[in-house]
Amino acid sequence: MAETVLIPRIAVLYELQSSYLEPKLKKLGISLNTFHLLMAIQNSGEKVSQIEIARRLGISPATLSETVSLHIGKGLLEQVVSKKDRRVKFLRLTKSANSKVKDIRKLLSNLEKLMLEGISGSNVRTAATILDAAIENIEKTL
Repeated sequence: MAETVLIPRIAVLYELQSSYLEPKLKKLGISLNTFHLLMAIQNSGEKVSQIEIARRLGISPATLSETVSLHIGKGLLEQVVSKKDRRVKFLRLTKSANSKVKDIRKLLSNLEKLMLEGISGSNVRTAATILDAAIENIEKTL
Protein backbone atom coordinates (compact mmCIF):
# COMPACT_ATOMS: atom_id res chain seq x y z
CA MET A 1 0.00 0.00 0.00
CA ALA A 2 1.35 3.44 -0.92
CA GLU A 3 2.23 5.81 1.89
CA THR A 4 0.09 8.93 2.08
CA VAL A 5 2.22 11.99 1.55
CA LEU A 6 -0.08 14.98 1.10
CA ILE A 7 -3.13 14.16 3.25
CA PRO A 8 -1.34 14.43 6.62
CA ARG A 9 0.26 17.72 5.59
CA ILE A 10 -3.04 19.11 4.32
CA ALA A 11 -4.68 18.10 7.61
CA VAL A 12 -1.99 19.86 9.67
CA LEU A 13 -2.20 22.94 7.44
CA TYR A 14 -5.98 23.01 7.90
CA GLU A 15 -5.64 22.72 11.69
CA LEU A 16 -3.02 25.49 11.81
CA GLN A 17 -5.09 27.76 9.57
CA SER A 18 -8.12 27.19 11.78
CA SER A 19 -6.11 27.95 14.92
CA TYR A 20 -4.83 31.17 13.34
CA LEU A 21 -8.21 32.29 11.99
CA GLU A 22 -10.60 31.30 14.77
CA PRO A 23 -9.73 34.04 17.30
CA LYS A 24 -9.53 36.67 14.56
CA LEU A 25 -12.91 35.63 13.14
CA LYS A 26 -14.38 35.72 16.63
CA LYS A 27 -13.43 39.42 16.86
CA LEU A 28 -15.49 39.93 13.68
CA GLY A 29 -18.42 38.08 15.26
CA ILE A 30 -17.97 35.10 12.94
CA SER A 31 -17.55 31.46 13.95
CA LEU A 32 -15.35 29.09 11.97
CA ASN A 33 -18.48 27.28 10.71
CA THR A 34 -20.02 30.58 9.56
CA PHE A 35 -16.74 31.41 7.83
CA HIS A 36 -16.88 28.11 5.91
CA LEU A 37 -20.52 28.71 4.96
CA LEU A 38 -19.99 32.28 3.76
CA MET A 39 -16.89 31.38 1.77
CA ALA A 40 -18.56 28.34 0.18
CA ILE A 41 -21.45 30.52 -0.98
CA GLN A 42 -19.27 33.34 -2.23
CA ASN A 43 -16.83 31.03 -4.00
CA SER A 44 -19.67 29.18 -5.75
CA GLY A 45 -20.86 32.09 -7.84
CA GLU A 46 -24.11 33.98 -8.32
CA LYS A 47 -26.73 31.24 -8.26
CA VAL A 48 -25.72 28.44 -5.97
CA SER A 49 -28.32 26.03 -4.70
CA GLN A 50 -28.65 25.09 -1.08
CA ILE A 51 -28.10 21.44 -2.03
CA GLU A 52 -24.82 22.31 -3.79
CA ILE A 53 -23.57 24.17 -0.71
CA ALA A 54 -24.48 21.19 1.51
CA ARG A 55 -22.48 18.96 -0.84
CA ARG A 56 -19.48 21.29 -0.80
CA LEU A 57 -19.52 21.51 2.99
CA GLY A 58 -20.01 17.77 3.39
CA ILE A 59 -23.19 18.09 5.43
CA SER A 60 -26.74 16.92 4.92
CA PRO A 61 -29.26 19.25 3.28
CA ALA A 62 -31.36 19.08 6.49
CA THR A 63 -28.42 20.25 8.62
CA LEU A 64 -27.68 23.04 6.17
CA SER A 65 -31.35 24.07 6.23
CA GLU A 66 -31.13 24.68 9.98
CA THR A 67 -27.89 26.61 9.55
CA VAL A 68 -29.35 28.69 6.73
CA SER A 69 -32.36 29.65 8.88
CA LEU A 70 -30.03 30.72 11.67
CA HIS A 71 -27.92 32.85 9.30
CA ILE A 72 -30.98 34.40 7.66
CA GLY A 73 -32.02 35.45 11.16
CA LYS A 74 -28.58 36.98 11.71
CA GLY A 75 -28.97 38.98 8.50
CA LEU A 76 -26.10 37.23 6.72
CA LEU A 77 -27.97 35.17 4.12
CA GLU A 78 -30.90 35.48 1.77
CA GLN A 79 -32.75 32.50 0.36
CA VAL A 80 -34.22 32.87 -3.12
CA VAL A 81 -36.66 30.35 -4.57
CA SER A 82 -35.89 29.28 -8.14
CA LYS A 83 -38.31 30.57 -10.77
CA LYS A 84 -37.93 27.30 -12.71
CA ASP A 85 -38.37 24.87 -9.82
CA ARG A 86 -39.89 26.11 -6.57
CA ARG A 87 -38.27 23.23 -4.67
CA VAL A 88 -34.81 24.65 -5.44
CA LYS A 89 -33.51 27.41 -3.19
CA PHE A 90 -30.53 29.59 -4.01
CA LEU A 91 -28.38 31.20 -1.34
CA ARG A 92 -27.04 34.72 -1.51
CA LEU A 93 -24.93 36.77 0.86
CA THR A 94 -26.46 39.96 2.24
CA LYS A 95 -24.69 43.33 2.21
CA SER A 96 -23.74 42.72 5.83
CA ALA A 97 -22.20 39.35 4.98
CA ASN A 98 -20.35 40.82 2.00
CA SER A 99 -18.88 43.45 4.30
CA LYS A 100 -17.71 40.74 6.69
CA VAL A 101 -16.27 38.75 3.78
CA LYS A 102 -14.12 41.77 2.84
CA ASP A 103 -12.68 41.75 6.37
CA ILE A 104 -12.22 37.98 6.17
CA ARG A 105 -10.37 38.32 2.87
CA LYS A 106 -7.89 40.67 4.59
CA LEU A 107 -7.32 38.03 7.27
CA LEU A 108 -6.80 35.39 4.59
CA SER A 109 -4.34 37.61 2.76
CA ASN A 110 -2.33 38.08 5.95
CA LEU A 111 -2.42 34.35 6.62
CA GLU A 112 -1.21 33.57 3.11
CA LYS A 113 1.69 36.01 3.45
CA LEU A 114 2.64 34.31 6.70
CA MET A 115 2.36 30.82 5.14
CA LEU A 116 4.42 31.67 2.07
CA GLU A 117 7.22 33.59 3.78
CA GLY A 118 10.55 32.40 2.39
CA ILE A 119 8.99 30.26 -0.37
CA SER A 120 9.91 31.17 -3.95
CA GLY A 121 7.27 32.31 -6.41
CA SER A 122 7.96 29.36 -8.70
CA ASN A 123 7.43 26.90 -5.82
CA VAL A 124 4.18 28.64 -4.91
CA ARG A 125 2.97 28.40 -8.52
CA THR A 126 3.91 24.70 -8.66
CA ALA A 127 2.08 24.00 -5.40
CA ALA A 128 -0.99 25.89 -6.65
CA THR A 129 -0.98 23.86 -9.88
CA ILE A 130 -0.77 20.60 -7.94
CA LEU A 131 -3.55 21.60 -5.56
CA ASP A 132 -5.77 22.73 -8.45
CA ALA A 133 -5.31 19.34 -10.13
CA ALA A 134 -6.05 17.52 -6.86
CA ILE A 135 -9.22 19.58 -6.38
CA GLU A 136 -10.35 18.83 -9.92
CA ASN A 137 -9.70 15.10 -9.45
CA ILE A 138 -11.79 14.97 -6.28
CA GLU A 139 -14.60 17.12 -7.74
CA LYS A 140 -14.95 14.63 -10.62
CA THR A 141 -15.90 11.89 -8.17
CA LEU A 142 -18.45 13.91 -6.20
